Amino acid sequence: MNTGNRFSLGKALQSGLVATAMVGIAVAVAGCSYNAGGSAETRPPSPGTPAGDPAAARTVTSATTPIVIELQGRRIAGELDGSATSASLLAQLPLTLAFRHHGGQEKLAQLPVPLDLAGAPAGSEAAPLTIGYYAPDRSLVLYYRHVGYFNGIVPIGTYQDTNAIENQADGFAATIRKAD
Repeated sequence: MNTGNRFSLGKALQSGLVATAMVGIAVAVAGCSYNAGGSAETRPPSPGTPAGDPAAARTVTSATTPIVIELQGRRIAGELDGSATSASLLAQLPLTLAFRHHGGQEKLAQLPVPLDLAGAPAGSEAAPLTIGYYAPDRSLVLYYRHVGYFNGIVPIGTYQDTNAIENQADGFAATIRKAD
């Protein structure tokens, strides 16, 4: 046998072992980065995710809570959604608030305590009949005309009679409570 051939065969064997070892290392490294539970990008965002994060999902349950808005002997039915923002308003009820006109499209009243914004959007539009929370100035808002998108609007429910709200004089008092 020629020693040159043995050296070439030895080199070939060594190269094969090195290649096999490299494949084994690559598989091991790939296996270490695998997470059977999914990565953070594939899991739904937690309720505490910042509202400005496009991946943030608003935490709302399917349950709604019926409420009543009482003003000048009139009862207007409404409901609040199952969000954390609504839950923190429900914890404050009943509330009697003084509402004022704003922009010819809504009536708003300042709340005594800010509402929880966990899972709330950074902003929203509000259609007529929407009950909203305007976070920048801690106001409960009853929308009777459509408003465009604004940062800080958090829709939390609906009510049933825009005329009853729209036709109220500036500074009217209304009591909001859970329905019986």
